[in-house]
Amino acid sequence: MHNLYVPPYKILLFIVLFGIGYASATFIKEHDTNLPIPKLEAPKTDFSFNFNLKFDFNFSKPEVDEEIQKPEKSWNDVTIQTNGTDRKYGNLVGIQLVLKPEDYVKEEWWRERIEETLIKGKSSGIFDRKTIVIFPEHLGSGLVFLNEKSKFLSSDTLEEALKTKGENFTIKDLLLSKAELMSEVYVRTFSNLAKEFNVPILGGTIVLPNPKIVKGNLVLDPNGPLYNVAIPFSADGKLMEPIVKKSILTEEELKVYSAGETNQERIWIVPGWKVAIFIGQDVFESSLYSRLSGKAIDGLISPSAVFPNMKWSDKDLSDSNIWKQEGMPKYIKSTRAQDLVQVFLSGHLFENHWNGKTFNLRDFTFEDQAISVESPTILNLYF
Repeated sequence: MHNLYVPPYKILLFIVLFGIGYASATFIKEHDTNLPIPKLEAPKTDFSFNFNLKFDFNFSKPEVDEEIQKPEKSWNDVTIQTNGTDRKYGNLVGIQLVLKPEDYVKEEWWRERIEETLIKGKSSGIFDRKTIVIFPEHLGSGLVFLNEKSKFLSSDTLEEALKTKGENFTIKDLLLSKAELMSEVYVRTFSNLAKEFNVPILGGTIVLPNPKIVKGNLVLDPNGPLYNVAIPFSADGKLMEPIVKKSILTEEELKVYSAGETNQERIWIVPGWKVAIFIGQDVFESSLYSRLSGKAIDGLISPSAVFPNMKWSDKDLSDSNIWKQEGMPKYIKSTRAQDLVQVFLSGHLFENHWNGKTFNLRDFTFEDQAISVESPTILNLYF
Protein backbone atom coordinates (compact mmCIF):
# COMPACT_ATOMS: atom_id res chain seq x y z
CA MET A 1 0.00 0.00 0.00
CA HIS A 2 1.21 3.45 -0.88
CA ASN A 3 1.99 6.02 1.76
CA LEU A 4 -0.60 8.84 1.20
CA TYR A 5 0.75 11.14 3.88
CA VAL A 6 0.70 14.88 2.86
CA PRO A 7 2.44 17.49 5.01
CA PRO A 8 -0.02 19.91 6.67
CA TYR A 9 1.70 23.05 5.28
CA LYS A 10 1.05 21.91 1.72
CA ILE A 11 -2.65 21.38 2.48
CA LEU A 12 -2.87 24.88 3.96
CA LEU A 13 -1.08 26.47 0.91
CA PHE A 14 -3.53 24.75 -1.44
CA ILE A 15 -6.58 26.06 0.46
CA VAL A 16 -5.24 29.66 0.42
CA LEU A 17 -4.46 29.68 -3.34
CA PHE A 18 -7.81 28.08 -4.17
CA GLY A 19 -9.64 30.70 -2.12
CA ILE A 20 -7.88 33.60 -3.88
CA GLY A 21 -8.66 32.18 -7.32
CA TYR A 22 -12.35 31.58 -6.48
CA ALA A 23 -12.81 35.11 -5.09
CA SER A 24 -11.24 36.73 -8.16
CA ALA A 25 -13.48 34.81 -10.56
CA THR A 26 -16.61 35.75 -8.63
CA PHE A 27 -15.66 39.46 -8.61
CA ILE A 28 -15.08 39.57 -12.37
CA LYS A 29 -18.36 37.80 -13.11
CA GLU A 30 -20.36 40.27 -11.00
CA HIS A 31 -18.79 43.36 -12.50
CA ASP A 32 -18.19 42.47 -16.16
CA THR A 33 -21.50 44.02 -17.27
CA ASN A 34 -20.14 47.42 -16.23
CA LEU A 35 -17.03 47.20 -18.42
CA PRO A 36 -17.12 49.47 -21.49
CA ILE A 37 -17.40 47.64 -24.78
CA PRO A 38 -14.88 49.03 -27.28
CA LYS A 39 -16.37 50.49 -30.44
CA LEU A 40 -14.98 48.76 -33.47
CA GLU A 41 -14.86 50.65 -36.74
CA ALA A 42 -14.03 49.15 -40.09
CA PRO A 43 -10.85 50.68 -41.48
CA LYS A 44 -11.38 53.23 -44.20
CA THR A 45 -9.64 52.59 -47.49
CA ASP A 46 -7.32 55.44 -48.58
CA PHE A 47 -7.55 55.85 -52.33
CA SER A 48 -5.19 58.88 -52.44
CA PHE A 49 -1.79 58.56 -54.18
CA ASN A 50 1.54 60.21 -53.49
CA PHE A 51 3.07 61.09 -56.83
CA ASN A 52 6.26 62.54 -55.27
CA LEU A 53 8.35 59.57 -56.36
CA LYS A 54 12.14 59.58 -56.71
CA PHE A 55 13.87 57.18 -59.03
CA ASP A 56 17.63 56.50 -58.91
CA PHE A 57 18.81 54.68 -62.00
CA ASN A 58 22.49 55.06 -61.17
CA PHE A 59 23.31 51.39 -60.72
CA SER A 60 27.07 51.84 -61.24
CA LYS A 61 27.86 53.65 -58.03
CA PRO A 62 27.95 51.77 -54.76
CA GLU A 63 25.63 53.02 -52.01
CA VAL A 64 28.08 52.19 -49.26
CA ASP A 65 31.59 53.49 -48.91
CA GLU A 66 33.49 50.27 -49.37
CA GLU A 67 37.15 49.35 -49.55
CA ILE A 68 38.20 48.80 -53.15
CA GLN A 69 39.87 45.74 -54.57
CA LYS A 70 43.41 45.84 -55.89
CA PRO A 71 43.20 47.19 -59.47
CA GLU A 72 44.40 45.09 -62.37
CA LYS A 73 47.04 46.54 -64.67
CA SER A 74 46.03 47.00 -68.30
CA TRP A 75 49.37 46.03 -69.85
CA ASN A 76 51.39 42.85 -70.24
CA ASP A 77 54.93 44.17 -70.39
CA VAL A 78 57.14 47.22 -70.04
CA THR A 79 58.67 48.42 -73.31
CA ILE A 80 62.31 49.57 -73.55
CA GLN A 81 63.50 51.94 -76.27
CA THR A 82 67.20 52.83 -76.53
CA ASN A 83 68.77 55.87 -78.15
CA GLY A 84 72.51 55.44 -78.84
CA THR A 85 75.00 52.79 -77.77
CA ASP A 86 76.64 52.10 -74.44
CA ARG A 87 80.01 53.87 -74.49
CA LYS A 88 80.35 53.54 -70.69
CA TYR A 89 79.78 57.26 -70.24
CA GLY A 90 76.46 56.80 -68.47
CA ASN A 91 72.79 57.12 -69.42
CA LEU A 92 69.56 58.98 -68.73
CA VAL A 93 66.60 56.65 -68.18
CA GLY A 94 63.17 58.26 -68.49
CA ILE A 95 60.31 56.05 -67.26
CA GLN A 96 56.80 56.80 -68.50
CA LEU A 97 54.18 55.26 -66.20
CA VAL A 98 50.49 54.52 -66.77
CA LEU A 99 48.42 55.08 -63.62
CA LYS A 100 44.90 55.69 -62.34
CA PRO A 101 43.65 56.83 -58.91
CA GLU A 102 43.04 53.26 -57.72
CA ASP A 103 46.77 52.50 -58.09
CA TYR A 104 47.48 54.97 -55.28
CA VAL A 105 45.00 53.70 -52.68
CA LYS A 106 47.52 51.40 -50.99
CA GLU A 107 51.21 52.21 -50.62
CA GLU A 108 52.21 48.73 -51.76
CA TRP A 109 50.05 48.93 -54.92
CA TRP A 110 51.71 52.19 -55.96
CA ARG A 111 55.18 50.86 -55.22
CA GLU A 112 54.52 47.74 -57.32
CA ARG A 113 53.64 49.84 -60.37
CA ILE A 114 56.92 51.75 -60.07
CA GLU A 115 59.01 48.75 -59.12
CA GLU A 116 57.89 46.77 -62.16
CA THR A 117 59.61 49.26 -64.46
CA LEU A 118 62.82 49.26 -62.42
CA ILE A 119 62.94 45.45 -62.43
CA LYS A 120 62.64 45.56 -66.23
CA GLY A 121 65.46 48.10 -66.49
CA LYS A 122 67.77 46.15 -64.21
CA SER A 123 67.11 42.79 -65.89
CA SER A 124 67.84 44.41 -69.27
CA GLY A 125 71.27 45.52 -68.08
CA ILE A 126 70.80 49.27 -68.60
CA PHE A 127 71.53 50.30 -64.99
CA ASP A 128 75.09 50.99 -63.89
CA ARG A 129 76.94 53.37 -61.59
CA LYS A 130 76.44 56.29 -64.03
CA THR A 131 72.70 55.83 -64.60
CA ILE A 132 70.18 58.54 -63.71
CA VAL A 133 66.48 57.53 -63.52
CA ILE A 134 63.75 60.16 -64.07
CA PHE A 135 60.07 59.67 -63.30
CA PRO A 136 57.20 61.95 -64.47
CA GLU A 137 55.55 65.01 -62.96
CA HIS A 138 52.81 64.45 -60.35
CA LEU A 139 53.83 60.84 -59.80
CA GLY A 140 53.89 61.64 -56.08
CA SER A 141 50.94 64.05 -56.14
CA GLY A 142 48.62 61.12 -56.85
CA LEU A 143 49.30 59.91 -53.31
CA VAL A 144 46.47 62.25 -52.37
CA PHE A 145 44.27 59.21 -53.17
CA LEU A 146 45.83 57.12 -50.39
CA ASN A 147 43.18 55.23 -48.37
CA GLU A 148 40.26 56.54 -50.42
CA LYS A 149 37.21 54.29 -50.86
CA SER A 150 34.53 53.51 -53.42
CA LYS A 151 32.34 56.58 -52.94
CA PHE A 152 35.22 58.92 -53.82
CA LEU A 153 36.86 56.82 -56.53
CA SER A 154 33.64 55.89 -58.37
CA SER A 155 32.82 59.56 -59.06
CA ASP A 156 32.73 60.62 -62.70
CA THR A 157 34.75 63.78 -62.17
CA LEU A 158 37.26 65.06 -59.65
CA GLU A 159 34.81 67.81 -58.72
CA GLU A 160 32.15 65.23 -57.83
CA ALA A 161 34.70 63.17 -55.90
CA LEU A 162 35.64 66.18 -53.79
CA LYS A 163 31.97 66.81 -52.96
CA THR A 164 31.88 63.47 -51.16
CA LYS A 165 34.16 65.20 -48.62
CA GLY A 166 31.99 68.30 -48.30
CA GLU A 167 30.13 70.72 -50.55
CA ASN A 168 32.98 73.27 -50.63
CA PHE A 169 35.88 70.85 -50.25
CA THR A 170 38.72 71.54 -52.72
CA ILE A 171 41.73 69.66 -54.06
CA LYS A 172 43.85 72.09 -52.06
CA ASP A 173 42.05 71.01 -48.87
CA LEU A 174 42.68 67.38 -49.73
CA LEU A 175 46.38 67.95 -50.41
CA LEU A 176 46.89 69.80 -47.14
CA SER A 177 45.00 67.21 -45.10
CA LYS A 178 47.14 64.38 -46.46
CA ALA A 179 50.49 66.14 -46.83
CA GLU A 180 52.28 64.34 -43.99
CA LEU A 181 51.09 60.89 -45.10
CA MET A 182 51.94 61.62 -48.75
CA SER A 183 55.42 62.79 -47.78
CA GLU A 184 56.12 59.72 -45.65
CA VAL A 185 55.06 57.27 -48.35
CA TYR A 186 56.85 59.17 -51.12
CA VAL A 187 60.19 59.36 -49.28
CA ARG A 188 60.02 55.79 -47.99
CA THR A 189 59.20 54.39 -51.43
CA PHE A 190 61.88 56.18 -53.44
CA SER A 191 64.52 55.89 -50.75
CA ASN A 192 64.05 52.11 -50.66
CA LEU A 193 63.88 51.75 -54.45
CA ALA A 194 67.02 53.85 -55.02
CA LYS A 195 68.93 51.61 -52.56
CA GLU A 196 67.45 48.39 -53.91
CA PHE A 197 68.39 49.15 -57.53
CA ASN A 198 71.50 51.20 -56.69
CA VAL A 199 70.62 54.12 -58.97
CA PRO A 200 70.00 57.84 -58.36
CA ILE A 201 66.30 58.61 -58.86
CA LEU A 202 64.37 61.80 -59.52
CA GLY A 203 61.00 60.73 -58.09
CA GLY A 204 58.90 62.78 -60.47
CA THR A 205 57.12 65.54 -58.54
CA ILE A 206 54.80 65.84 -55.55
CA VAL A 207 52.71 68.75 -54.25
CA LEU A 208 53.60 69.55 -50.63
CA PRO A 209 53.55 72.59 -48.28
CA ASN A 210 56.96 74.24 -48.54
CA PRO A 211 59.14 71.12 -48.12
CA LYS A 212 62.79 71.36 -47.03
CA ILE A 213 65.59 68.91 -46.31
CA VAL A 214 66.69 69.26 -42.67
CA LYS A 215 69.41 66.92 -41.37
CA GLY A 216 68.63 64.40 -44.07
CA ASN A 217 64.87 64.42 -43.50
CA LEU A 218 62.05 65.96 -45.52
CA VAL A 219 60.33 68.56 -43.33
CA LEU A 220 57.03 70.24 -44.20
CA ASP A 221 55.66 73.61 -43.15
CA PRO A 222 51.92 72.96 -42.55
CA ASN A 223 51.23 76.71 -42.72
CA GLY A 224 53.38 77.31 -45.79
CA PRO A 225 52.26 77.55 -49.43
CA LEU A 226 51.91 74.44 -51.54
CA TYR A 227 54.57 73.84 -54.20
CA ASN A 228 54.93 71.29 -56.97
CA VAL A 229 58.42 69.98 -56.27
CA ALA A 230 60.93 67.54 -57.79
CA ILE A 231 62.98 65.69 -55.16
CA PRO A 232 66.19 63.76 -56.01
CA PHE A 233 67.40 60.60 -54.24
CA SER A 234 70.95 59.28 -54.25
CA ALA A 235 71.82 55.67 -55.10
CA ASP A 236 72.07 54.93 -51.38
CA GLY A 237 68.55 56.23 -50.79
CA LYS A 238 69.34 59.61 -49.26
CA LEU A 239 67.47 62.82 -50.04
CA MET A 240 69.53 65.18 -52.19
CA GLU A 241 69.56 68.87 -52.95
CA PRO A 242 68.26 70.73 -54.76
CA ILE A 243 64.52 70.42 -54.22
CA VAL A 244 63.27 72.17 -57.36
CA LYS A 245 59.95 74.06 -57.21
CA LYS A 246 57.97 74.45 -60.41
CA SER A 247 58.22 78.08 -61.54
CA ILE A 248 55.95 78.51 -64.56
CA LEU A 249 52.30 77.68 -63.78
CA THR A 250 49.03 77.58 -65.69
CA GLU A 251 45.97 79.45 -64.41
CA GLU A 252 44.54 76.18 -63.09
CA GLU A 253 47.75 75.36 -61.24
CA LEU A 254 47.85 78.80 -59.62
CA LYS A 255 44.51 78.01 -57.94
CA VAL A 256 46.18 75.15 -56.07
CA TYR A 257 49.87 75.91 -55.51
CA SER A 258 52.45 78.67 -55.70
CA ALA A 259 55.26 79.29 -58.16
CA GLY A 260 58.86 78.63 -57.20
CA GLU A 261 61.47 81.34 -57.65
CA THR A 262 62.99 81.54 -61.11
CA ASN A 263 66.49 82.05 -59.68
CA GLN A 264 66.47 78.89 -57.53
CA GLU A 265 69.22 76.30 -57.84
CA ARG A 266 68.22 73.57 -60.33
CA ILE A 267 71.45 71.67 -61.03
CA TRP A 268 71.47 68.13 -59.61
CA ILE A 269 74.97 66.71 -59.12
CA VAL A 270 75.35 62.92 -59.13
CA PRO A 271 78.64 60.99 -59.33
CA GLY A 272 80.07 61.78 -62.75
CA TRP A 273 77.19 63.95 -63.98
CA LYS A 274 75.43 67.26 -63.61
CA VAL A 275 71.91 67.73 -64.92
CA ALA A 276 69.52 70.70 -64.77
CA ILE A 277 65.93 70.06 -63.67
CA PHE A 278 62.91 71.74 -65.28
CA ILE A 279 59.32 70.86 -64.37
CA GLY A 280 56.59 70.83 -67.02
CA GLN A 281 56.19 74.16 -68.77
CA ASP A 282 59.31 75.54 -67.08
CA VAL A 283 60.95 74.32 -70.30
CA PHE A 284 59.36 77.18 -72.27
CA GLU A 285 60.89 79.97 -70.20
CA SER A 286 64.06 81.27 -71.87
CA SER A 287 65.27 83.14 -68.76
CA LEU A 288 65.65 79.85 -66.89
CA TYR A 289 68.21 78.68 -69.45
CA SER A 290 70.08 82.00 -69.24
CA ARG A 291 70.85 81.26 -65.59
CA LEU A 292 72.65 78.10 -66.73
CA SER A 293 74.89 79.96 -69.14
CA GLY A 294 78.54 79.01 -68.68
CA LYS A 295 77.78 76.38 -66.01
CA ALA A 296 79.13 72.87 -66.46
CA ILE A 297 76.13 70.62 -67.08
CA ASP A 298 75.81 67.42 -69.10
CA GLY A 299 72.08 67.13 -69.61
CA LEU A 300 68.63 68.65 -69.20
CA ILE A 301 65.83 66.62 -67.60
CA SER A 302 62.16 67.39 -67.13
CA PRO A 303 59.42 65.51 -65.30
CA SER A 304 56.17 66.59 -66.99
CA ALA A 305 52.45 65.89 -67.27
CA VAL A 306 49.73 67.08 -69.63
CA PHE A 307 46.04 66.39 -70.22
CA PRO A 308 43.72 67.31 -73.13
CA ASN A 309 43.12 71.02 -73.71
CA MET A 310 45.79 72.00 -71.18
CA LYS A 311 47.00 75.45 -72.14
CA TRP A 312 49.68 77.89 -71.06
CA SER A 313 50.17 81.32 -72.62
CA ASP A 314 49.16 80.78 -76.26
CA LYS A 315 50.35 77.16 -76.36
CA ASP A 316 48.19 74.05 -76.58
CA LEU A 317 50.24 71.79 -74.32
CA SER A 318 48.30 68.70 -75.36
CA ASP A 319 50.09 68.94 -78.72
CA SER A 320 53.22 66.81 -78.24
CA ASN A 321 55.06 68.74 -80.96
CA ILE A 322 54.89 71.95 -78.91
CA TRP A 323 57.22 70.47 -76.30
CA LYS A 324 59.83 69.62 -78.92
CA GLN A 325 59.50 72.80 -80.96
CA GLU A 326 59.26 75.35 -78.14
CA GLY A 327 60.84 73.57 -75.17
CA MET A 328 64.22 72.08 -74.25
CA PRO A 329 65.31 71.13 -77.81
CA LYS A 330 64.94 74.80 -78.76
CA TYR A 331 67.11 76.10 -75.91
CA ILE A 332 69.61 73.33 -75.19
CA LYS A 333 72.34 74.91 -77.31
CA SER A 334 72.23 78.01 -75.09
CA THR A 335 73.62 75.77 -72.34
CA ARG A 336 76.60 73.43 -72.22
CA ALA A 337 74.36 70.34 -72.15
CA GLN A 338 74.21 67.96 -75.11
CA ASP A 339 71.42 65.57 -74.16
CA LEU A 340 67.92 65.86 -72.74
CA VAL A 341 64.95 63.79 -71.65
CA GLN A 342 61.36 64.87 -70.92
CA VAL A 343 59.25 62.27 -69.09
CA PHE A 344 55.44 62.38 -69.12
CA LEU A 345 52.84 60.73 -66.92
CA SER A 346 50.18 58.70 -68.71
CA GLY A 347 46.86 57.24 -67.58
CA HIS A 348 43.39 58.31 -66.46
CA LEU A 349 42.54 60.80 -63.73
CA PHE A 350 38.76 60.88 -63.46
CA GLU A 351 37.59 62.85 -66.54
CA ASN A 352 41.10 63.55 -67.85
CA HIS A 353 43.41 61.28 -69.82
CA TRP A 354 47.04 62.20 -69.19
CA ASN A 355 48.60 61.47 -72.55
CA GLY A 356 51.95 63.23 -72.97
CA LYS A 357 54.62 61.27 -74.86
CA THR A 358 58.04 60.86 -73.29
CA PHE A 359 60.93 61.79 -75.60
CA ASN A 360 64.69 62.37 -75.56
CA LEU A 361 67.35 64.00 -77.72
CA ARG A 362 70.97 62.88 -78.04
CA ASP A 363 73.81 65.09 -79.29
CA PHE A 364 71.30 67.79 -80.38
CA THR A 365 70.16 65.57 -83.26
CA PHE A 366 69.01 62.02 -82.54
CA GLU A 367 65.48 61.94 -81.18
CA ASP A 368 63.45 59.11 -79.71
CA GLN A 369 59.82 59.18 -78.54
CA ALA A 370 57.55 56.72 -76.71
CA ILE A 371 55.43 54.80 -79.19
CA SER A 372 52.45 54.26 -76.88
CA VAL A 373 50.81 56.07 -73.97
CA GLU A 374 48.81 52.98 -72.99
CA SER A 375 51.66 50.95 -71.48
CA PRO A 376 54.74 51.80 -69.39
CA THR A 377 57.77 52.71 -71.47
CA ILE A 378 61.46 53.09 -70.60
CA LEU A 379 63.37 55.49 -72.83
CA ASN A 380 67.08 54.90 -72.39
CA LEU A 381 69.50 57.51 -73.71
CA TYR A 382 73.24 56.78 -73.66
CA PHE A 383 75.56 59.77 -73.34
